[in-house]
Amino acid sequence: MKRLLMTAASVLVLGAPAGADVIDVFATVDGGAPAHTSSATGQLIISAVALGPFSLNSVVINSEATLPAPGILNTNTLNLNQTVGGSHTLVLDIVASGLAGPGALRNLLSSFSVSGLTAGWDAREQTFVGGTLLADTGVFTNPSDSAFSINPAFLAGTYSAEVKYTIDGVGIGGFNGGVDMSLAAVPGSVVGAGLPGLAVGLALLGIAVRRRAQIA
Repeated sequence: MKRLLMTAASVLVLGAPAGADVIDVFATVDGGAPAHTSSATGQLIISAVALGPFSLNSVVINSEATLPAPGILNTNTLNLNQTVGGSHTLVLDIVASGLAGPGALRNLLSSFSVSGLTAGWDAREQTFVGGTLLADTGVFTNPSDSAFSINPAFLAGTYSAEVKYTIDGVGIGGFNGGVDMSLAAVPGSVVGAGLPGLAVGLALLGIAVRRRAQIA
C-alpha cells in the first residue's frame, strides 16, 4: 500500500553532549510511568518482558557503534502481543545518544515496516534527531505495510537518533515491525513507500549522476 509520510519542514540541527554510544529504551503503557532500560555497548537485546497488558517478546537494537556504515540506528524487529482484552496503548521510545557526527549536512533515510498487525489495531512509527521529529508514518492499519523518508539534517560532532513506536491494541493480538535510520545518498527530501517509493528515490539518484556527468 502506498504511504505518504509527514516530514519535518526545515533542516534540523542536531546536537548532544559528548559521551559514549548509549541506547536508552522507555516503555509507557496507557500514559503511566515509563519503564526504562539501557546499554552502553551499542547493542541492546530485549526479550520476554511483561509490560502491563503487553508482552514484549523480542527486539534487537543496534546503534552506530555496532552497525556497518551507513547505519545509525536499527530496531528490527519488534515483536509484541497484548495478552488481555480491552483497548491499551504502548509507546516504545528508543534513543541512541553520543553518536559520532561529521559536523556537516547529511541526508538521513528512515525506513519503516509492519509485517504483522492484528485487525482493529493500529501502529505509528516515527524517527527523531536531537529530540526533533524527522519522519512520521501516520497510522498503519494494514497487516503488512512499509514506507520510507529521506530528509536533510546537520549532524554535529555528537548527536542523538531516536525511534518511537506507538501501538494501539484492541483485544488479544500482536504487532511485528521495524524502523531503521541510516545515512542516505539521495539529495533533498524524498517521501514514499515500498517499491514505488524506492523507484522514485533511484530515479532521482540517476538524474543527479547524469547531471554530474554532463557538467564534467
